[in-house]
Amino acid sequence: MFTKEEAKEIRVKFWEGFKRYCKRKHIYRKWVLTGVKIRSTQLKFYADREKALVLFQIDHKNELRRFEVYECMLSYQTLFRAECGDELKWEEEYTGIEGQEISAIYFELRGVNLYRVEDHERIYTFFAEKMPLLEDLYYEYRDLINERLKQNDN
Repeated sequence: MFTKEEAKEIRVKFWEGFKRYCKRKHIYRKWVLTGVKIRSTQLKFYADREKALVLFQIDHKNELRRFEVYECMLSYQTLFRAECGDELKWEEEYTGIEGQEISAIYFELRGVNLYRVEDHERIYTFFAEKMPLLEDLYYEYRDLINERLKQNDN
């Protein structure tokens, strides 16, 4: 078990290590993450003691609006699966990273631990392989999703 400070230091070193990994692998990109143009959504990297996630998080405060955004994205599920395969998971109700209720579309890598240095390379590889897939989907479908959501508002 780690103290709060030790855990924080490990997390900081983990993310610094991911930057070095990207540089070493010649991955020179600015990840989209919070620059997503679909309201109340984010692309996220996440790792803890049990798993790593690359996710498209829908976290609108209004539950009905959150479900509406999720349902809109769900209508593209066949197309998303064609590009990402069956390992892309869909959860209308998911307990998010900070413990709030969200909807999530995500890739998951189980059996890894952020606090085990020997797992870092596997997590970095997972992040670097999966985030571009979600980013590509975002760029390809964001205008269609936003247009459908606007139509639903009228």
